[in-house]
Amino acid sequence: LQVRAVADTNFDLPNDLATPKELPKDPFGTPFGPPFSPLSFENPHYFLNNSVFAKFQTFDMPGGRTMPHEISEGFRLNRPIRDYRTMRLLLLILCLLASVVLADGGPPSTRVLKNFDFEERTLGNAEDLPMYWRKAEGPNLPHYVNGRLTTDRARSGEYSFRFDLNGGGLVYRYGGERMKVMAGAHYRVEGYCQTTVLPNARARLSAYLIDVDGHTLPASVASSPLYAAKDDSEPWKRLTAELTADDPAAAFLVIELSLLQPAQYAPSSLGSRTLFTQDIRGSAWFDDITVSQVPQVTMTTDRPGNVFRRSDDLTLVVTVNDRFTDDLSGQLSVQDATGKTIYQRSGGLEKAAAESAPPTRNRMKLTLPDLPAGWYRAAMVMSSHGQYVGDQTLDLIRLADDAPAALPDPRFGVVATQLPFEGWDDLPAVLPYLNAGRVKLAIWSNAGDIESHDAAGFDRLLEQFQTLGITPTACLTGLPPALANKLQGTDWTRIVKARPEDWEGQLAYLVARHANHLDRWQLGEDGTEAFVTNPEMRQAYQLVLAQFTKLVQNPDLAMPWPGWYDLEGKLPATIAVAIAPSVLPSQVPLYMQEEKMRQGHNLSIYLQPLVDEQYDRKTRIQDLAQRVVYALSAGAQRIDVDLPFTVRREAGEVIKQPNETLLILRTLFRSLNGATFKGKVPIAEGVEAFLFDRSGQGVLVLWDRGAETGLKSLAINLGQRATRVDLWGNTTPLYSSTGRANGQALLEIGPMPIILQDIDGEMAQLRASLAVNQPLLESSFMPHNRKISFVNPYRTPISGTLKLKAPIGWTITPPTFSFNLNPGEKFERDLTIEFPYNTFAGVKTIACAFQVQGESSSTFSVPLQLKLGLSDVGMQTLALRDGKDVVVQQMITNYGDKPIDYMAFALFPGQARQEKLVTNLGAGRTTMKRYRFANVPTGPGGQVRAGVKELNGTRVLNDEVPVQ
Repeated sequence: LQVRAVADTNFDLPNDLATPKELPKDPFGTPFGPPFSPLSFENPHYFLNNSVFAKFQTFDMPGGRTMPHEISEGFRLNRPIRDYRTMRLLLLILCLLASVVLADGGPPSTRVLKNFDFEERTLGNAEDLPMYWRKAEGPNLPHYVNGRLTTDRARSGEYSFRFDLNGGGLVYRYGGERMKVMAGAHYRVEGYCQTTVLPNARARLSAYLIDVDGHTLPASVASSPLYAAKDDSEPWKRLTAELTADDPAAAFLVIELSLLQPAQYAPSSLGSRTLFTQDIRGSAWFDDITVSQVPQVTMTTDRPGNVFRRSDDLTLVVTVNDRFTDDLSGQLSVQDATGKTIYQRSGGLEKAAAESAPPTRNRMKLTLPDLPAGWYRAAMVMSSHGQYVGDQTLDLIRLADDAPAALPDPRFGVVATQLPFEGWDDLPAVLPYLNAGRVKLAIWSNAGDIESHDAAGFDRLLEQFQTLGITPTACLTGLPPALANKLQGTDWTRIVKARPEDWEGQLAYLVARHANHLDRWQLGEDGTEAFVTNPEMRQAYQLVLAQFTKLVQNPDLAMPWPGWYDLEGKLPATIAVAIAPSVLPSQVPLYMQEEKMRQGHNLSIYLQPLVDEQYDRKTRIQDLAQRVVYALSAGAQRIDVDLPFTVRREAGEVIKQPNETLLILRTLFRSLNGATFKGKVPIAEGVEAFLFDRSGQGVLVLWDRGAETGLKSLAINLGQRATRVDLWGNTTPLYSSTGRANGQALLEIGPMPIILQDIDGEMAQLRASLAVNQPLLESSFMPHNRKISFVNPYRTPISGTLKLKAPIGWTITPPTFSFNLNPGEKFERDLTIEFPYNTFAGVKTIACAFQVQGESSSTFSVPLQLKLGLSDVGMQTLALRDGKDVVVQQMITNYGDKPIDYMAFALFPGQARQEKLVTNLGAGRTTMKRYRFANVPTGPGGQVRAGVKELNGTRVLNDEVPVQ
């Protein structure tokens, strides 16, 4: 323990040491305060020993204890103190001090410097405000709005610090010279907050540094995100702010607790002209505010976008920036996409593994074990003496292969309009992973414009894109601040009533400067409904398009448009149609069909993903994959998806982390790169199979649309080199298993799409071409004439036989055909189909067995599906158990253009048949029939047969439904 004595400083202390007003004052004019007592301690404390008077600054320990932290001043007394009780107590404190005050350069015994639990009544504070907290004054901070200690809510203990609004905002500050900082140290201020439901006002915790003269260091200001409860049941919200004393002038730390109105936190481009709505009433509670000196931990990788190829070592670089690290220990854990922890490592910081770095920084490389392809999250949690002091997470991707980037496909694009300017540098390295041929960037937005940020850097980025074959689309999502201030608004409708000279020149300069590298533009953000709901936005588009027409020949300027609205009026040059997640994947081609018929207009499709909070991980993945496949099958030439990265700002830096979607999109885009849709291949009932051809290589994407869980096993002949690829890029040869028989591969198909590569594409095209001219069979007791056809897709003549195997009881005439076909020649023959009178309606499958001889021989079977029903009559049946009875409800609809007459019936096993007449049912009308079967067996299961039979004719419709 070192006590500094001030030389030649003599003064008399009163004999009554309990008189605080007679004690000396510090250089700031603050009295040293009352001497210590065995029952309570307050900053600063004074200790008397051997005629030396010393002042100690203290910090809070867990459990409400205080310990000396630093000696600030010392004074020599001119006569000894003879209060032996004081000396005994001093001796006890010096023993405690010796156990916690470490030698210069050693780590602190605790990193918690201050704790505000607001339990100050036990310390003798009877005031409404907590000790040393001062109310801030300034604009929009009324003097009559105050805070107070309260017991109506508390996170711990009995008390919290409550703020009550009465219009305006409220800020309380703690600091001044009360919390001294160490140069180069990193600090975290965290606390908990609850609020009433606040539509406009927001709570915030802030911290900043000041110099010895009390001047704020602007670069050090750090604030938590703004917070307000959405409902009264929300729990306490953790608020955090971190800052580093890297400025040599930093001397003290200041905390602010705030309840602010929009005028105090919302950005404004109109200055004093902006009108903000505020909350007149509302409250916020703050509790358990803690100030800690913590290490600054960062985790990075040496791979662009944290994407590792299969052969790359999974190496993380952990950097700990702190004055002391001897007391630190870390726990590294790795979780996969399901949240399962697959790797853990803990212990102290290993200096042997540390690289040379500045004295306050330790950098270590950590190598993870070999992991399969997938998305992972690494988390490093730091602690000091068992107490949490910081954490850092990092998301990474492990690819399934080392395949180099292929040529980008211009049909695939990513929307990166939410990525700030500072995050663009990695795009040339990241986009080739996806084989994306296009990227959308917001070069004008409410956050700024690229010309004022880094015009030269943007030019270099465009040149990199040109080298890679990636076409950028420059998006004008909003007016930049300088232009918005001039036009007194932030959206594009401001130009409708503005003078042309106020905005045309700035836009013309932007277009002219980048005309050599930019030929695609877009006005507005993808997915916005502004052009539908606001007619002035369409006027603004026409004005901007007119300006482009003056500068560029045939300008490609896109207008975002939601796919669920009809286009009216003058059409834009390019339509960027957004497909909402509520649209089923199978409906995507329907939304494209109308726009594709419009001549002279470009069409791009923006596939909006499912919301993470509403759907589980597997559902989101399979939905995205199906949307891409359906869009390609409909002939989409521009498909846009969100950039598969999460983006956030942290300490002024843009942090980009990959999400699992990157793996899914990479697999899809690489597998279908340059592929042309050839048709849907019949595989089995309920299986969707899309055939693509990529330079002679067959690619088949398939899934089971009817399976919610489980897998369906099928034996399919797909050629000798076929491989199976899952959406994460893992490749498996189909014929390496024992399931192969007679040239067939055993394939398991579920709701998650899979990709089959290197299949026999010509065989698959033959399968896809098999069809009958009318798949719907009228349910009538008479022969049905149809034509069956297929095409020879091979480059050589083929011959063989086709055998048709009908369902049990059906008759197909003829059942066998022989064929000899030249390349491209179509086979077409007549056949007759007959089926029993009591056949149930629905989908029926005819097995078509091929034996083909050409350059090679092959045998395979194709399921040909027909639908049995009535074209103008619809029927829906529901059977319910009502006690010992079964009630059948039958709904019959006339879809034709003239009245119908039928006999409706229902039959339960072991019960008499019940019939009811349906007469003169008009076109478009629906009737309901009810049947009750009394005292039927109550065992599980049971089927009810229901149907309708034409009164004057041979048409009949049968159905069978389970009893629910």
